[in-house]
Amino acid sequence: MISAYETSKLPQGYYTYGGTVLLRRDTCGSSQSLLLFMRDIGMRWVSAPGATGRKNRFGGAIEPMAWAEFHLFQSVKGLYLQSAEVREDFLAVRSSPKRLLASMRCYKRVKQTLMAEHESNQILVILWNTMLAFNENCPEQIVEYRFNWRLLKALGLAPSLQSCCECGLPLGEEPRWSSNGLLCSRCGSGTANKPVRELLDIQRAAMLDHHRFVQWAKKQTYNDNMNFFGEYIKKLIIFFTNFS
Repeated sequence: MISAYETSKLPQGYYTYGGTVLLRRDTCGSSQSLLLFMRDIGMRWVSAPGATGRKNRFGGAIEPMAWAEFHLFQSVKGLYLQSAEVREDFLAVRSSPKRLLASMRCYKRVKQTLMAEHESNQILVILWNTMLAFNENCPEQIVEYRFNWRLLKALGLAPSLQSCCECGLPLGEEPRWSSNGLLCSRCGSGTANKPVRELLDIQRAAMLDHHRFVQWAKKQTYNDNMNFFGEYIKKLIIFFTNFS
């Protein structure tokens, strides 16, 4: 995978792109380096002079997980942040330790998955909708599971939640989870894995459109039976190794 440090330059000039801050690092003096994930140009390292101290020029727009409109200048030496306008700071997410940790894991997964300077608008939308779901106080494990499955789908790696990964037929009753995905009862009959009783829930969590997902997920807030989503997050993370 191409390192984020190896991005090629844009043609010299001024640019404006919407996006979010994936990572922030202090550099020399009052400058900082920002890893921005932006519409149309993907992930880029950007220098932000005057970003520290009392005279921070950019305010909350350069906080990790902030979403903003970034005004940039590509010079001969590098890409610089000129100004930024906050679109959403997700303060409600930051105020909840559980939601904050879950969102940080999602951001880390994006950073590890993206290829530098590749346009990734579909993934940017997935991340945006994930933050909106956290902001709506949807259960963290359900949102994180949905994020991982949809990110895998965007990469072409997501296991099917409707068809058997061996024979391709509909899963039917009592499918079983394998290292390659879900098996129908026939293909999975010889495995020691327990039948997946939660199939309808993991399908809903992954495949409902955003509005319907939020409505459904918020109803699960106090449902202890939703704790199994943590196990399915672990199962999905294995599929990212095929991309590294």
